[in-house]
Amino acid sequence: MNSDRYVADSKMHDMVAAAMEESWDVCRLHMECITATIATVIAEGVASGEFRVTDVATAAQCTCTAMARFFHPQLIAECADKPGPPLDQMIDFVVAGLSR
Repeated sequence: MNSDRYVADSKMHDMVAAAMEESWDVCRLHMECITATIATVIAEGVASGEFRVTDVATAAQCTCTAMARFFHPQLIAECADKPGPPLDQMIDFVVAGLSR
């Protein structure tokens, strides 16, 4: 869905690019929200014994970095036709890295 939205809609892509270049607070807050959401999922996985993580905040930041190509608007557009693992494979890879 994001790929279709950012690659096909040039106005949306231009607006996001401007926001990124001008460091709009909304971009920073959005990334903080994504990281916090991922941290919550990781913390729940640690609590249930599914994940073996000693530093949830660092694990969340690393996960965001690993997954950025799938949710960062500029990377979605730039990587649309480049080789790389599909989303499902990347999720499996990240989860395996977090798992016991």
